Amino acid sequence: MKRLFILIAMTGLAGLVAAQADSPDDKNVVISKCTREFRFVKGNSEHPVQIKEESRRLYTCKSYRTEIPVAEFYNDNETIDDVNIYVNDSKKHGITPRYEYHNVDGIFYSDAHVCFFQLPLLKIGSTSEVVFKKTTLDPRYFTNIFFMDDQDIEKQEITLRIPSWMQLEIKEYNFKKYNIHKNVSQDGDETVYTYTTNNIPALSREHSAPGLTYYSPHILVLSKSAQPKDETHTYFKTVKEQYNWYKNLVQQIGDDEKVVKERTDEIVAGLTTDEEKVKKIFQWVQDNIRYIAFENGIAGFRPEKAQEVLRKKYGDCKGMANLLTNMLRSIKLDARRCWIGTKHIAYDYSTPSLSVDNHMICAWMNKGKPVYLDATEKYIGFGEIAERIQGKQTLIENGSQYLLEKVPLATHMQNTATETRRFSIDGNNLKGHVVHVWKGENKEWLLTALNDIKQDKQDNALKQFLSEGKSNFEISNLKIDNLSNYNADLKVEYDVVWKDVVTVFDKDIYLDIDNRRNLQGFKIDTAKRKLPYWFDFKNNLVFETEIQLPVDKAVNSLPEKLAIKQPGYNFLASYSNSGGKIIYKNEIVLDNTEIKPEDFSQWNKDIQQLTSFYDQQIVLTQKK
Repeated sequence: MKRLFILIAMTGLAGLVAAQADSPDDKNVVISKCTREFRFVKGNSEHPVQIKEESRRLYTCKSYRTEIPVAEFYNDNETIDDVNIYVNDSKKHGITPRYEYHNVDGIFYSDAHVCFFQLPLLKIGSTSEVVFKKTTLDPRYFTNIFFMDDQDIEKQEITLRIPSWMQLEIKEYNFKKYNIHKNVSQDGDETVYTYTTNNIPALSREHSAPGLTYYSPHILVLSKSAQPKDETHTYFKTVKEQYNWYKNLVQQIGDDEKVVKERTDEIVAGLTTDEEKVKKIFQWVQDNIRYIAFENGIAGFRPEKAQEVLRKKYGDCKGMANLLTNMLRSIKLDARRCWIGTKHIAYDYSTPSLSVDNHMICAWMNKGKPVYLDATEKYIGFGEIAERIQGKQTLIENGSQYLLEKVPLATHMQNTATETRRFSIDGNNLKGHVVHVWKGENKEWLLTALNDIKQDKQDNALKQFLSEGKSNFEISNLKIDNLSNYNADLKVEYDVVWKDVVTVFDKDIYLDIDNRRNLQGFKIDTAKRKLPYWFDFKNNLVFETEIQLPVDKAVNSLPEKLAIKQPGYNFLASYSNSGGKIIYKNEIVLDNTEIKPEDFSQWNKDIQQLTSFYDQQIVLTQKK
């Protein structure tokens, strides 16, 4: 793709390269047989109901000798009780599983652990088997079972054994495309659910795709209640029980109101209106608290103490939301914690489960209406909402009750990015002035990139970005507005000499005036891409150029305008000749973030038309 880095940067569409599938088509290893059994059993006083899991996976080598990674994740509410490894039916292989805290790039994810090892397959036709025994200590954490794995599965059997004293509901997702059979039987006082599958393909991993819950076959297990002995244990019969459980965790935090208020009073000193105070506190948390994602185990649901987040200057989404809520409450503003699932998750609170939400934000109740504040979006403005939570159902604190609301949907206009150029022709060069304005998530993307660079190098980095690294795009008099004010549009303007872009043959002049060419060549590989493509956010990219014509030149002809209007996106581009000027306008509108596989072909045709439009030149001739 042409100038990939610049294209990603200019459009704000992070991950554009991901239109291509990135999973290797390696069928060397398959799971020839997989059995997994889950049994609800009576536990102890601390954990009265537990789930025992035994999984067996038989790996078969189809072509050449190899090793594959095997990993099993667990947390403080789960234990790995036993691991057995057989290589060609032998346990004498010298493999020792390693048990570690899970980390990414050196950041440890709270109480998430991983058991892992390399599994050898010695030759064509050889097999290796892995058996895990695992216990889940609380049914609340036993949420979903996925049918896919990293390899194709030739035969699979998944069994759930539910005793009569356990009440739960099983919901099935994404079964239609797969050969999955269910059988329900009785074995004594147990109801036995058995799912058998044949030829389940390996889990598809493609960039910019929906989360697993949208496309991977799986079951959601909703534990309602249990009476293993005399006492009844209630889990999540309805969302009310789930809310009560969250509230109980919140009440255990132990926030220090005095410490929080002292810092908050310093931040809002001199401010008079509630909105001014909320804006100032919101940006203070954005600027001063580093976001680190902890999402597993009990730490995935109980926020950190507000004073600890203040002290450490970092926290996960819950810690940041709890801090922000407490800071606003400390100055008598009505702030609420909000539990929410990002767009990565297909469920909502109609299925009360810990799988429904993976995020926490804050809401300021302004005259009874929530203003959503997500401080993990580090450079987003007050009143702006990130795509990842738009339209999602959120569970809002309301004393002993709760509110269920939907986060508003923003249009593509929230994320408008404009570039306006005024040029004149000077020999073989174009000279003039350029103004850029970024809003919403385009602004957030660029501010994130700039603030990852040392301050004394930001101007040079921005010039490199604006010039696309081309030495013939010489920028001077660079001016930046609102670099640190996220509640205003980010604006950049500068003078430029664009060298050697005017081609002269005899008395004719040839111009190619769009070097941005947003989305040029961005086709989707229909042979490889199987999943929908999700853009990071809705977008509105406006590019306008005005060129003053030399007094002795006239426009020979102009390309016909481009007007592609499809459900979800528009490509609009045109040239006009007015008052001795060429005026070029290009607007890319993405008002839907998803391109479905059935629309790939049309998208590719439209991208080809857009690219062909870009390839046309303007010809100026001598006036007669």
